[in-house]
Amino acid sequence: CKNTIIPNSVTSIGNSAFYGCSNLTSITIPNSVTSIGDYAFYKCSGLTSVTIPNSVTSIGESAFKGCSGLTSVTIPNSVTSIGKEAFESCSGLTSVTIPNSVTSIGENAFYYCSGLTSVTIGNSVTSIGGSAFEGCTGLTSVIIGNSVTSIGNYAFYYCKNLKSVYNLSNLQLIKGSVNYGYIAYYANKVINIPNSYIEGDFILTKINDVNTLYRYIGNGTSVTIPNSVTSIGESAFYCCSGLTNVTIPNSVTSIGREAFAYCKGLKSVTIPNSVTSIGESAFYCCSGLKSITIPNSVTSIGYYAFYYCYGLKSITIPNSVTSIGYRAFCGCYGLKSVTIPNSVTSIGYYAFAYCDNLTSITIPNSVTSIGNYAFGACYGLTSVTIPNSVTSIGREAFESCKGLTSVTIGNSVTSIGSYAFYDCSGLTSIYVLNETPANISSYSFHDYSATLYVPKGSLEAYKSDYGWKYFKNIQEFDVTAIENIEDVTPAFEITSSGIQFTAADGKAVAVYTTAGALVEKTDSYAGEEITLDKGVYIVRVGNKTMKIKL
Repeated sequence: CKNTIIPNSVTSIGNSAFYGCSNLTSITIPNSVTSIGDYAFYKCSGLTSVTIPNSVTSIGESAFKGCSGLTSVTIPNSVTSIGKEAFESCSGLTSVTIPNSVTSIGENAFYYCSGLTSVTIGNSVTSIGGSAFEGCTGLTSVIIGNSVTSIGNYAFYYCKNLKSVYNLSNLQLIKGSVNYGYIAYYANKVINIPNSYIEGDFILTKINDVNTLYRYIGNGTSVTIPNSVTSIGESAFYCCSGLTNVTIPNSVTSIGREAFAYCKGLKSVTIPNSVTSIGESAFYCCSGLKSITIPNSVTSIGYYAFYYCYGLKSITIPNSVTSIGYRAFCGCYGLKSVTIPNSVTSIGYYAFAYCDNLTSITIPNSVTSIGNYAFGACYGLTSVTIPNSVTSIGREAFESCKGLTSVTIGNSVTSIGSYAFYDCSGLTSIYVLNETPANISSYSFHDYSATLYVPKGSLEAYKSDYGWKYFKNIQEFDVTAIENIEDVTPAFEITSSGIQFTAADGKAVAVYTTAGALVEKTDSYAGEEITLDKGVYIVRVGNKTMKIKL
């Protein structure tokens, strides 16, 4: 038989009723039918369409299994369950809408329906069986309703063309529900739907803590994180090498460990004012990152936070930050200048080590300690002023800063670690503001050929000190002339013959030798020049004091 009309007297289609009727092309099911039994239309390969009436409440196990010619099916709102293997191997089926009445989708219900391109799972569905959509290779889009509480293993396994998963539930899919690998490489367009995310091998959404969302996805380009997310967890976007930009909403308060580590294509990140902490290795090896602004809400920058972000050319550290962690900016050799705010009390070990192009660093009076190798191998640094607040300079703190020619050490420094200025082969002058020699080792400096300037009245103390006596040339100078030296934007430019003022505000100007002798006194006006011999001078403009070298 090809065409069959079931009379209104029939209330159910029994198990295997039309089993193997391969010539059956159409079937009319009346409103009197309330259930379709197991295997009812099994292997009816000629059946092209079927309309299930509103009276049917359940579709039995394997009811339409093997109906390879079936291209469309309408499931009414009366149906509450779709049985195991109900539409398995219906390879011609292109779309299916599962109504809000359905509460469960059985195992293998749409197994290997390779023609299926999109699926909408209604909000009443609470469970999706194992392998329910496994092998649906044509499937590109899935909407998962908000009531789903369980999804079985391999539910979307080998859906290799799946690009969009709109997950409206609070559910994390069980590992294995989607195919490891295929989802990772193809499902990269989930990012524009609020509360929808996809992980390397399972879907994750509508959660407060985002963990490992995009791991291993290499060809996504941008991510907008919804306002429901309050924290970006450990390794959330780890190794997303194709990710170029991220927008983080104001709901996020913390960026976790390795959150964006190895996102080598990441060029820009906007961190909102709600974020208070940037975790360890958060942007580790983000070599494509050009600039980043850290908001005033952040209080700590964790260990390795920007480690080897060598594309980073500028960084703004706000006044809210109190600590810069171990290796936080280590290897950022694109950085040219850094201003550390007055809120920072400690600069961690290796914090700015190997920042080759760093030419200037401003250390504020709030800093009390400089960690081991904090500025090690910063070849571009030419001068450093260590403020009076610092009490200790760590081991190897400025080791191998070969471009360093001048150092001023504040009056509170009591200890300088071994090799702190070792291999600073260009160092020619060292100004120490403390009348009492700090504790140093015989290896704190390089070859002791630099001129050591010490406060008036302390010459003998330094000449007799175990660590300092190795300097070949120790001279006294007037500390009061330079004790308030700051690294500020000057009101003048250094020329071949001296300095020329750029500001026209009439501030008082005084120029001193490093020994404290007054060389020139005038007011600053744009275009005015002061001719000076080659050497090192202290220039005071208003209440700002700077050290210059001609």
